[in-house]
Amino acid sequence: MANAFTNVVKLHYAESVQENLNKTLTSMDLAGMIDIPNGTTKNLPFIKMRSTGNYTRYVAQTITDVNTGNDQIVINTTPMVNFAIDILDEEDNYIDIKPEVISDASYQIKRRIDGDFFAQTVNAKWKYDTAGFGLNVGTLTPVTLVTGASQNISTVYGKAKAGLTTIGANGGNMALCVDDFQIADLTTLGMEVTGLNVADVSYSRGFQGRFGGMATYGVSNLYSTTVFDLATNPTATDFFTVHGVRFTFVANGTAAVSGDISIGGSAAATNQIITDAINGAGTPGASTYFLLDDDDRARLSGVTATYGATAVTFVSKDGAVGASSSMTNASNNFAVQVTYNTVMEKGAIKMALRNSVKVDSREKSDGLVTNYFIYARYGLKVTTRSKERMCVIPVVSQAAEA
Repeated sequence: MANAFTNVVKLHYAESVQENLNKTLTSMDLAGMIDIPNGTTKNLPFIKMRSTGNYTRYVAQTITDVNTGNDQIVINTTPMVNFAIDILDEEDNYIDIKPEVISDASYQIKRRIDGDFFAQTVNAKWKYDTAGFGLNVGTLTPVTLVTGASQNISTVYGKAKAGLTTIGANGGNMALCVDDFQIADLTTLGMEVTGLNVADVSYSRGFQGRFGGMATYGVSNLYSTTVFDLATNPTATDFFTVHGVRFTFVANGTAAVSGDISIGGSAAATNQIITDAINGAGTPGASTYFLLDDDDRARLSGVTATYGATAVTFVSKDGAVGASSSMTNASNNFAVQVTYNTVMEKGAIKMALRNSVKVDSREKSDGLVTNYFIYARYGLKVTTRSKERMCVIPVVSQAAEA
């Protein structure tokens, strides 16, 4: 019977996925973990900062009120991986699919949690861009990092840290989180590479060494953005690529291959189709877009698109967007691509994560198939105090297309 192995499989999956998450989640090394044993919400009250005054002998002091505030963290996100197993497949297959499923489930849940975690860095109170260190308000102008004799990497990250320590952040507990591509550059500039053995590294959660007095992490799930300008309708066979997934424009009504996008009646209509294709929204079909291959859809799981009449904005929680295009009209192209690195005091981003990954199963009543659901539950919050201990650094990951 299908339920003969249910409990064993559930335990096996739960323990394996949880172990993989504990080893690989960068966010667990950086987050301030909040325990919510019951319910889904926890209040995080704080006392408003007080300024100093002067005391004059024999002059009565004016007593001022102590003011408080309150932040809340809520467990409100549930990433899930699901699959079905027929007991006959278990008996007949030569290949045990369980390790593959476990590995994929761990990876997809890690991407989701780490991606959501690092997306919180845009809530930092401070920024370092081309105008230097300051308040994170308005439009930021990304920094172009330069290597070689005129390198500016040490200055950018060093002054971002200096800005935080000047306003009271703990310099000894600072973390630098950069795109994986920049780790090689940091190494050439004298990053102290960790000397851990293989077993230790498996638990290092992205830790690469120290740079500028900060624990340095290579992160593949940083928050990134770009804009695809499309004010003129494309021509058939024009194409663009996002996160390694290629989309090709075809005449309306002929979409039939994964990634095909039908050209709408206007640029605005085409932009809506592009938005739906990226988000997996709307109604796929010959007059809109053709369904993506499962692997391609998984690659885009951390990417969202926002519609605009003359442009589509892309946001990625899986690192650099990595976009490119080949368009007949040269004005239809990608603007500068920006990845948001960060310097933060460890614990600045609060995370409430249920103690274990859950694995549930539901047996179908009309066969020997059991549906399995692997999921985690978590919530994230950048508190009022935490915002002051983070500095977001917008960095050009790819120049605008000419």
